Order: sequence, then structure tokens, then C-alpha cells
Amino acid sequence: MAHSQTLTEQQHRWSALTPLDGVKAAAAPKALLTRTVIPTKVAEHNDVALLVARLRQRGLQVYITDGVSLPPEAAMHDRAAPIPAIVVSPVSEYGVSETLRLLKDARLYGRLPVSVKSGGHGYFNGASCDGGLMINLAGMTKRRVNGDILHIEPGCVLGQTIHTLVTARKAVPHGDCFGVGAGGHFLTAGWDLILGRKHGLGCQSVIGGRIVLWDGTVVDVSEESHPELLHAMRGGAAAGAGVVIEIRLRVMDEPPRATWRFTRITRAQLKKCAAQGAFRKAYSLPRDVSVSFRFHFEPDQVEPVASLNVVSLLSAAETVALVREHMGAEVASLVDGDMSAWREKTLLDLRMLPASDFLAANPGMLGEVTATALHADPLLYWKPTSSAREMASSYFTSVSNWVIPECEDALLRMYDLFYTVRYSPARSRMYALIIQGGGAMTDMQDSCSMPLGRALARFELHWDNPEKNERWSRRFTDKVLGVMGSVADPTVSRPYRGDIWLASQAGDAELDRIFQLYDRRFA
Repeated sequence: MAHSQTLTEQQHRWSALTPLDGVKAAAAPKALLTRTVIPTKVAEHNDVALLVARLRQRGLQVYITDGVSLPPEAAMHDRAAPIPAIVVSPVSEYGVSETLRLLKDARLYGRLPVSVKSGGHGYFNGASCDGGLMINLAGMTKRRVNGDILHIEPGCVLGQTIHTLVTARKAVPHGDCFGVGAGGHFLTAGWDLILGRKHGLGCQSVIGGRIVLWDGTVVDVSEESHPELLHAMRGGAAAGAGVVIEIRLRVMDEPPRATWRFTRITRAQLKKCAAQGAFRKAYSLPRDVSVSFRFHFEPDQVEPVASLNVVSLLSAAETVALVREHMGAEVASLVDGDMSAWREKTLLDLRMLPASDFLAANPGMLGEVTATALHADPLLYWKPTSSAREMASSYFTSVSNWVIPECEDALLRMYDLFYTVRYSPARSRMYALIIQGGGAMTDMQDSCSMPLGRALARFELHWDNPEKNERWSRRFTDKVLGVMGSVADPTVSRPYRGDIWLASQAGDAELDRIFQLYDRRFA
């Protein structure tokens, strides 16, 4: 899910120059129980003030923050995100290039933290920086389909992306949160419940783009031109080598149907699935079919909901027959008794499951949606349950782990852990998901710059009052991590990049090498 281009994951090794007075040049964001506002006058520093004047002279929008809040167009998904001193919002290649060139001319690299934001959903808040300068790409939203290629700017949110693809009757693997920015999402993630096993991750569909290096130089990236950067764009956030201002993705024809059934099951039925090795057996299914287990709470029952989720590019009848063949009659009996519970619709209908009734009735709104609007009125766009558990801006934890396919015991342990908080006010603000990977994702591993496992477990927990909720929430998150860790895949060296929640988890020797090849901050 979330996902922002980031410079700050490199900041810990960018200390070649003396920091500005009162500014921490290399402070990776940390989640704090309460935010401490340091009233530094960064924008009044001579070098910074001159930079701001030069940017404004060139027509760029520059906002000086109060150290407490961000302007609406630069809002972050995580309310605990650090606040920069300055927000620069370019809307063109020229604007980005001039911003980076002037930063270098002013010798501010290494002295002033710099971050890059597309949608602001990165889980460790790398898109923002404490007391530094944020390059906000929310205004860069151009997108078009040309043949079998989607050209998209980084500030375009997934809602806009969906609308563009539907209009062209094309598809590409991506997530289901309308507010995630394309820049972070397609450079680090792109997990798709229905398309992933057959077509890979969204980042594995990247075939090129344009990057502004840190000295303002613009390079066009493809298989033939700067292939190292292309490799880094496929899951490695372009190695932090610059600001990606256009992504080109290979698209496919829209599938003729999307079929799904999300079946609530009891703990006894979940135990039956575990005893039958249901999740492990699902890997023998054709790649048109994907299986996951989800845990959450619904208002209509006290006990946690365990959901056996099956999505497919085939018909419902074909899918049920395959579930019976590959997962066994006992598991199939959970999904074949009432065929009217299956949905056989369009890919757009599946994408719209988290949507509010109003948005579902007016899907053309996705073409007009902006990150600002989604933050301002989340219930206009999302169901209340989706908004509370995942989509709306809040304080939150988000963690994930690559797990082994033989993780059935963890399914029961996850259910039992959720059961312990069935009366907690936090019950409506959490969910866990264990989903199949493999397939085309594994086939294309060599072209992807992050290690991939065969199954992913992830968890989110949201809250609104840090003083009352944060300590408990983090303790519960640690318990969930314990369940995930008990079935962790030992062959994968680091978390799924789209889900990293600590800046240190982004470290990678090959990406560091590529970064060094293109680092022009001090040359």
C-alpha cells in the first residue's frame, strides 16, 4: 500500500557539510508519543531565504510552515509525520529541475534535510522531514495511455490512475487505496489482489521514466538508457538518485471479468482450513486465482471476522471447480454452497469495494479526485469501515512480514489474538491480511530491485488520540509482529519495500551502489 518517493532514507549518510544552526540534517523520522515542536527559524537563514526568493522568482509555489501543520495540498497520511520548515510544490519538470539545481547552487545538501512527497503514504514518513524542505509533487498529475504504455506523473493518485485505465480499457497491477501517490506506489510496490500472481507487481511493469538528478540534470530512463536506474525504479524508489517526474508502465488489456467471494468463516472453519493446509495448497491453483485470509471486526458481531477471500479472472463456476481440485472438498464446501454469494463483475467493480455508496454510484469522480480532497472529506470517497481501518488520515502502525506458505498455524494464532481485543474501542481500527505471492512476481524477481517472498502478512492499526491510544496500540502491534515472525520466511532479507516502517529497512547494497553512480549533490 503506501508509499512515497523519499530522499530521507539516504540522509543518515549525507552529512558532508555543516548543518544549519538549529537544524538536524540527518534525523530520520521517528514515531513519538507526542510531537515536540522546535521553533527554529530555518526559512530566515540567509542561504535558505535566498533559495526561497529564487524559487519564487521562477514562479514556484513556496510555503513556509509554522512547524506544526502542513498546507492541505501537502498533507501526510500519518498525522505523526514530521513537519518541514518549507514546502516547495513544483508542477513541471522545469520546476523540479530548478529546485534541485538551486539547492545545489546554495550548497544546502547535507545542511538542510530534503524529502520528496508524491502521495504521502510512506509508512516511515520518508516523504516529510523535520525542519527541512519538502518537495511536494501533488500538483504533478498528468497521465495518459499511449498504446500499451501508461505515462504517469508522480503526484497522480491511484483514484486518477484507475479512471485513466478504465477509460482506455487497460489495466496494470496496483493497490486499492485511491489516495496513494503513483510516485511511491509504482516505484516500491503495486501489490494487486487479483492481477499480482498472473502479471506481477506494479513496479515490475515499469519500463522507463524521467528522473531529475540532485543537481537538476534530467535523464530519460529505459532499457537502453541508464538501465541501472530502471532496475532501481522497479521496487527500489530509483535508489534515491533523484526525483522521478514520470513513470512509464507496460499495461495490458482490461480483463473481461473479475470474480470474487469474500466468505466469513468461524474459528472452527478456520481450523478446518488450517488442518487441510488450505493456504499452502492454494499455490497449486492456476495464476488466474488468488487466495488470502483477512482478519478484522464488523459492527454486526462481537467476535473477529475471519474471511476466506478468493479472487479470480475466471468465472465463478470455473473458480469453485479449481478450489475443489486444488484445495480439497472440505475447503471448497465453504465457498460452493451458495453460488449467489459469488460476484462476477468488472475489474472496476472490484476496485470500488472500499468506496462509499456515492462514489460507487459515480465512479467518474475518480477522474477528479485529489489527495487534498481525500484528506478533507474521506467519507465522501470511502465506506466508514474502510476509512476507519485503513484509508483516512490518522496516527497508525503498519507492519508486514514475508511468511512461509505453510503458515496455517499463524492463521489460528492471529484469530485468537484478535479475539482478545473484541471489546476494545480499537477493534474497528485494525485489520490483518495474509496473501499469496509467487507466480509472475517470482518469475520477474531478477528484474526487480527488492527481494520477494511467496506470501505476505501485513497489519494496520489506527488511532486518533496519541496520549490515550498510542502505547496500547504499539504493544498490540508488537504481539501481531510476534505471530508474523513465528512463520517468517528466512530466505528474504528485508521487508516488502512498499510496507517498510523504519528508514533502516530500506538499506540495500545494490541500491547504494546505484545511488553513488548518480549522486551529484557535491560534484
